Amino acid sequence: MQQPPIVEYVAPQAREQGIQQGAKETTRKHILQVLTQRLQLDATQTIKPILDEIEDIHHLDHLFNTAMQVDTAEDFMQALNENSE
Repeated sequence: MQQPPIVEYVAPQAREQGIQQGAKETTRKHILQVLTQRLQLDATQTIKPILDEIEDIHHLDHLFNTAMQVDTAEDFMQALNENSE
């Protein structure tokens, strides 16, 4: 049975959007894990809502790298605020 043309057009786009959304959610989760492990920071209430607003995967990747390198929660918050402006 052949699929209608609209399914052939929409299905790959929907799949790609799902992949991108999954990548964003995974990166957000990893940022929070790194902050928790490295800085003993419970970032769930303060940082998670800010991360949830960020849709650019490259920005999230940058924040993940920053989380792995900063020495304090304040340093991460500064980087987060600088990139949000």
